[in-house]
Amino acid sequence: MPHSGNLAFHEYRVSILRIPFSKPSSGKSGLLAVVPSGGSCLLVHVAPRAGGADLPRVTAAYKLTTADFNSGNKLSRWKKTPVTTLMNVGEYQVLQVEAPQVPRPEWKTALQWSLQDNLDYPVAEATFDVIDIPVEAAMPGRPHMVYVVVAKNDSIRAVMKSFDSMGLDLAAIDTPGMALRNISALLEMPNQGQACLHFENDKGLLVVTFRGELYDFRSINISLKQLSTGDEEQKKQFFERINLELQRTFDALDRQYSFIHIGRLSIAHRTELSNLPKYLKDNLYVPVDLLNLQGKLDLRDCPALQQPVRQSRYLLAIGAALRHETGQ
Repeated sequence: MPHSGNLAFHEYRVSILRIPFSKPSSGKSGLLAVVPSGGSCLLVHVAPRAGGADLPRVTAAYKLTTADFNSGNKLSRWKKTPVTTLMNVGEYQVLQVEAPQVPRPEWKTALQWSLQDNLDYPVAEATFDVIDIPVEAAMPGRPHMVYVVVAKNDSIRAVMKSFDSMGLDLAAIDTPGMALRNISALLEMPNQGQACLHFENDKGLLVVTFRGELYDFRSINISLKQLSTGDEEQKKQFFERINLELQRTFDALDRQYSFIHIGRLSIAHRTELSNLPKYLKDNLYVPVDLLNLQGKLDLRDCPALQQPVRQSRYLLAIGAALRHETGQ
């Protein structure tokens, strides 16, 4: 579950889809994220803080063709490293529901059968996990909401089978929103909310965090291709749609969680975005900057990642590799 307190690396707990372990992963060697991206797979390894290090260290970041990845021939160095991956859009659902009136360890049991009305398949065939949305004590009477992420067991088994066939130690399966949440938590300024906007080939993704906790995430049905092609009038229409989505999200958060002041919107730097950052700077009341992980991660082993454009291409894989749970 998401944590409370400071943001030490070992406290990142974005526990979305817990899969059964054949054996527990020690986590001593860090975590390798394997994220499908078009016709390739992005691999990013993050080592935990050690020896007084101030920052999590990205020790590897590279791309393999899907064929090379599926063959497993170039994966021998990772055979004993815990691995995480991300589910694709359409393979899971995200629901927001009121937290059950039972102790937190019993949330999943209490929610299991109440989810049936939201699924088009039997709940017994589902894997799900619960993410808390903390409510400040200063807001008595405010309904306590949670996110529930649900996927079919068959989808989970298929992912597990593909990694098992390559001899990789699959420790966890997450979602893109949770990977971006880890990035957002790194960027937060003290006692201020942080928003992050990232565009992939097929969609945009927005998250808002506060004190390391996830308070909002949503998909934006506009792709990089749409933002980089077409005439100026079409681009303007896309910019207006994105701006409206952001304004509605920030206004709703202000009404629901008045204790959160969003201090900044960070946009992952993609050349395809053209003038979108400038447009949002001119039209949003929230300060806007380009996302940069320099000073937030130790990138000495991957100098190419010191460039924000390069970071954006690996962003979800980096965020997935920052997932680290304790007490399993």
